[in-house]
Amino acid sequence: MSIREILESYDKITIDQEIVDGIFIFSLFGKQYLYIAPLEDNPSAMAVIFLYNDDGSDIPHIMLKEETFPGVDCIPQGKYRPVCLYEQESIVGAIMPYDAKVRDAIERLIELLSMNEIEKEREFQKEFMFYWNGNSDSHNTHNVYLDQNDSFSEFDVYYGNKSVRLVKRGIQLSDIDDRDKKGRIWTHHVENNAYYIPITDKRGILPPYRGHNWTTQTIKDIVYSEQIEHIDQHTFQVLKNTFPNTQNIIIVFGMELEKIHISFAVKIKCKNIRNHSLLEKIVDDTIDIEQLFTIRKDYYYLCEQIGNDCGLLGKNVLLIGGGSLGSYIAFELVKNGASNLKIYDGDNLEDVNVLRWAYGGIGKGSNKAIALTTMLKSIHPEINIVGINKNINQDSLLIELSFADMIVITVGSSNEQLNINRILVEAGCSIPVIYIWLEEGGINSHILFADYRHAGCFECLYTDIDGNLVNNRARKNTLSISETSIIRNGCGGTRASYGTAVLLRTTSVLLDTIHKFYDGQITQNVLIDISPNCVKISDTPFPMRECNCCGNKKDQSMY
Repeated sequence: MSIREILESYDKITIDQEIVDGIFIFSLFGKQYLYIAPLEDNPSAMAVIFLYNDDGSDIPHIMLKEETFPGVDCIPQGKYRPVCLYEQESIVGAIMPYDAKVRDAIERLIELLSMNEIEKEREFQKEFMFYWNGNSDSHNTHNVYLDQNDSFSEFDVYYGNKSVRLVKRGIQLSDIDDRDKKGRIWTHHVENNAYYIPITDKRGILPPYRGHNWTTQTIKDIVYSEQIEHIDQHTFQVLKNTFPNTQNIIIVFGMELEKIHISFAVKIKCKNIRNHSLLEKIVDDTIDIEQLFTIRKDYYYLCEQIGNDCGLLGKNVLLIGGGSLGSYIAFELVKNGASNLKIYDGDNLEDVNVLRWAYGGIGKGSNKAIALTTMLKSIHPEINIVGINKNINQDSLLIELSFADMIVITVGSSNEQLNINRILVEAGCSIPVIYIWLEEGGINSHILFADYRHAGCFECLYTDIDGNLVNNRARKNTLSISETSIIRNGCGGTRASYGTAVLLRTTSVLLDTIHKFYDGQITQNVLIDISPNCVKISDTPFPMRECNCCGNKKDQSMY
């Protein structure tokens, strides 16, 4: 069938004009549309539809900006607004037959125009921030920093050159005191009052769009409506008991849409300055509002947006070792929720290690822990990294036990690993400890998850069935492989060769292990073997009842 025949097969469509082959203007449900068929010689092309000479104020997914067709004289003059019919990656045009692509756009448009009011509300809400920021009145971007979505909060307000930061009180931003040649980049405006109000019932709350702008009444209805209680009773009481000391206030509203939390800010202009509660100012004292271009930028939200596991959020992680493996792990821990990280390492980054250090040559010649601190802080201003330019000792480790929620150990020396293990066992460590180490050659690596309240410790791996200390029983390499994978530096110094693939592989398994622990899937100590072809619970006997560090000093029923 031709494109015209396909369009004519729909009873609801009337073709008004065939401009050229594949381009039509047709009428549907009382409105006109420009239809541009997909190019036949482009397998991934899809049909495009524009609303013609109509604001489309009652239709969701109509783009705000008008489209022009410079140099295309055949298309009639008029206003054309694109109709957003496809979500990104929702359909693969390259695998669809051509006729199906022509029909698919038409059927999506008919479905969009046939929605009832509840369905329209849902679709408008899906695009809430697109409409909100597209209709904003402000010249500055307002960046919001929260650490939750559900509770009333107060903000500190900082002004920069072209943006404003609304920072929930208690959140520390590492760059808030930064300066440039002109002085402070961020100026704290203590005279501004700004608040976060969570919306618990979103029914009837639509974004501002063409012909439906927000007014003072819209704000009043959110906090005090006889039809729908949009905020919970606790928040309502807080509004009654909060007294701003400025004439104008900023409100950041938050609500959950399609499992995504959105935040949008509005400036409320009032008649009076003081002696009114926040509720009274909103309901009785508001004379005008200004929609503010809003972007939420806090660490909590960004983790939520990309699907990070929330187990590490708010936790204090101690990383012992910032070398090759430690640098990869530190980088990924910070990107996966560990915003509070302390790193111990006394070594400097040397030329021979830059190709297997996460940041390459950046920081070469400087202390590894300090270099990692500088790099990791640049990821996000809420990230709190402390780098300690020394190897951890017993005194430092015992002090850190009072503050850490998890310990990750990446030092490669067996002597150091065993020493740390014994200190932790004797101290009665009650937090999870994860040992990670690589074998020479870059093939095998291992993770030991240890909760010392359960049976097993790192020394179990160095203990045979007679209680004698032996070499690490988890080792997979033969002596010949180990020998050929050692690089000797002279005077007894050695360095293992292992490349970078094992670093990436091991780091990935570590993240999965941490997720499983916080998800409740790991309930006992476990040894994991990692190779290019397999990740599995090790067949190495563990724990060992005969271990002189943990086995003979604990209740044997644990084993």
